[in-house]
Amino acid sequence: MPNRLKNFRTLGVLLLAAVACTREPLDVAFVPGGNLPVASDVPVAFAVGGQPTKGQAPITSLAELATQDFSVSAWYSPEGEIFDGEHAVKYFENHRFGYVTSDLAGETTFPNPWQGVAPHASAGIVNANPVYWPVDGTLSFFCYAPYRSGTTDIVVEDPVTDAAIAARLPDYVAGSPLLRVTPAETAADQVDFLASPPLLDCSRYDAGGMFPVDFSKHRMTQVEFWFAYKGTLQNDPGITQTFEQARVSSIEIRNVVGSKYCYFTEAPDRTLGCRWSEAVSPADPADGSAALPQITYRLVSATGGELKTGLDASLEDIEEGGNYRFINDTPTGHLFLLPQTLPADAQLVINYAILNLYAGTRISEVVTLNLSDCAVTAWPEGKVVRYLLTLDLPERGVVGVKTLIIPWEDAGVPYYEQEMLY
Repeated sequence: MPNRLKNFRTLGVLLLAAVACTREPLDVAFVPGGNLPVASDVPVAFAVGGQPTKGQAPITSLAELATQDFSVSAWYSPEGEIFDGEHAVKYFENHRFGYVTSDLAGETTFPNPWQGVAPHASAGIVNANPVYWPVDGTLSFFCYAPYRSGTTDIVVEDPVTDAAIAARLPDYVAGSPLLRVTPAETAADQVDFLASPPLLDCSRYDAGGMFPVDFSKHRMTQVEFWFAYKGTLQNDPGITQTFEQARVSSIEIRNVVGSKYCYFTEAPDRTLGCRWSEAVSPADPADGSAALPQITYRLVSATGGELKTGLDASLEDIEEGGNYRFINDTPTGHLFLLPQTLPADAQLVINYAILNLYAGTRISEVVTLNLSDCAVTAWPEGKVVRYLLTLDLPERGVVGVKTLIIPWEDAGVPYYEQEMLY
């Protein structure tokens, strides 16, 4: 553990709004027997706008962030102590933070502060549910977005107390919680998980209580599948009995890593960050040989509208100058999956059909290929992995796979610095 000085931390944009208000009890879970401080009447509140906090996120506007919310957990250290996993006490955990407004849909400006909020619908009245700074000592903050409660895709787990487990987490901030991330099996329910580097030893008196929350790095990998075909179809609409199209009806991504720990880090040079664990499995953290859990993701047009199903779902003939088609039609339009080195048994299974628009399906085929054979053997964090697949209709297979790794911000979803200052 580095010999940190309490006032060393970089100061940024966490506003402590010292407003007079009636103090309410903290709606949080405490460590039994912990030496908890007396709470003040100053709510923990976040400022929006200003440097250096800028974000590139799937939440592309402040209004969208206000409907999504983010999570904050805090540990208390007594006066004169630093956050070291020994003297700190859980102060509040997984508290919902957001923008407080009575008319979210009509809001055009976002004055400070953002603070703890009660559960709310995606729009409309957002009521405050503040948590308060302690009278003395410091707080260390651990934040992620979007906020989750009662789900299994993002779960806050207790700090690591087993030395053998901690030894397998390089640069782990002792005493900090783990974030277990398990992308939903249904593509429409997946989210772009964001985690801020920790904020350690923050005092409400230091520099006006201005501390940066940095959600600027994407922690997931976007995975996309684009298709075209090679071959001949009857495509003369004047011959109605033979008017055909090629369509992908389902995609399976088999045996990829489906659950990992994201943990908070402090490098020897005191740089704070977040990292995915490759050596501690959520299936059995205590067993160093336990494999990371694997899962199969399935996109099927018949359930959930996850693939295009109308006339625009037809693929184009690549030999006739056609383009690859992006056929994932989820609300977000993308898969958000865990960064990983692809397991040796990871596979891509494609169901496609040659469809006669008047007589129904003429041919239905299943094509299976190893993901590790598709040029890219790892899905990098914060990138888009785009598979361009050409279906060989005469041979009933895949004739070509091109794989592109694209910067997140260049993948067709533009983000602008001024939109995500929080």
